Amino acid sequence: MFIRTCLPVLAAIISLQFSAAAQTFDDFLKQLNSANPAGKPALIKSYLSKLAAIPIIESDTTARFLYYGNADSVAVAGDATAWVPGIRLKRIAGCDLWYATACYPSDTRVEYKMVINGTRWILDSLNQLVIQGGMGPNSELLMPAYIRPLFVNEKDVVPWGFYTDTVIQSKYLGEARKIRVYIPPKYEKSDTRYPVAYFHDGFQFFDFTSARNILDNMTFDKLIRPIIAVFVEPVHRDDEYSGRLQNKYTRFMLEELMPFIDKNYRTLPKPQNSAQFGISNGGNIALWIAVRHPERVGMVAAFSSNVQPGVSKAFMKTNCSGSKIYLDLGKYDLPQLIPMVRGLKKILEKKSCPLSYHEYPEGHNWAFWQKHLPDALKYLFPAE
Repeated sequence: MFIRTCLPVLAAIISLQFSAAAQTFDDFLKQLNSANPAGKPALIKSYLSKLAAIPIIESDTTARFLYYGNADSVAVAGDATAWVPGIRLKRIAGCDLWYATACYPSDTRVEYKMVINGTRWILDSLNQLVIQGGMGPNSELLMPAYIRPLFVNEKDVVPWGFYTDTVIQSKYLGEARKIRVYIPPKYEKSDTRYPVAYFHDGFQFFDFTSARNILDNMTFDKLIRPIIAVFVEPVHRDDEYSGRLQNKYTRFMLEELMPFIDKNYRTLPKPQNSAQFGISNGGNIALWIAVRHPERVGMVAAFSSNVQPGVSKAFMKTNCSGSKIYLDLGKYDLPQLIPMVRGLKKILEKKSCPLSYHEYPEGHNWAFWQKHLPDALKYLFPAE
């Protein structure tokens, strides 16, 4: 009896081992549904062990999410669902394997988590790709045409820029503020003056985008001019970037921080050599400072930006023909931001403002902004 029961199961496992690489998921489902119930766990484990990656990618645009375990419900929440459990997995009868199918452009990159029983948010235990972000780790889905970020790794042949942390006291903010200042390689060995880029959400920007490596590598490859970069740490972030402290924070930037940098470093203080960088709500304050003070700031890069009405109105009333503006947006960005950024794009195009605008099939996260930081730097600070 034992031999008669096990032989068909063993034959199925051996067959699966030879065919898993070419077998479609639909083929596997048919095989699993027709298998003896007692042999289904072995079939599933063998199939999973043969997969090169999970989620399974088929036809360049189809992703199959899988979950193997006991649960009452399983869903996927992530960039592509506005971080609600919008992709619900179906349980295969007679076993603990769950699956769902989703379609994405072939160059998509999104982050996600599994939601078990409606309350337990976990990494995808079957997916080895995990990405760290501002809100902790997420599982990562890379579609086959996605190109990984460039310039993010240290290279032995590339001279390092130097950075230091300091604190300046602000009378406008009524407190001390941490900043990190990056100076390019060979700064100490020359009398050259440099353009300056100011980064809001500074320390996170520095850490999560590998900003120093990107600056070093792009400078070495002569893709951008050498620049000084100043990373400003927020304290009351939303209030400073779009709320009740916005004007005070603006005065801190223009009347305290920028003069401090100009005094202590060899800068080129004209507006065509000064840029503001920001992500999300940091993009709002970067745009605000640039549009309200074109006599001081001639360039701005805003990634996945919040765009408050005051910013849009200011651009409608301002001649920005002398400015350079970089905007980008994710197809799977925060839903409330998408019309804001697209609306600003229309205003800038109508006023013929110099603009580099892009949309990508990615979400609202640091890995997205890291990948396209080189694009913004190359647009604003091209090598001479």
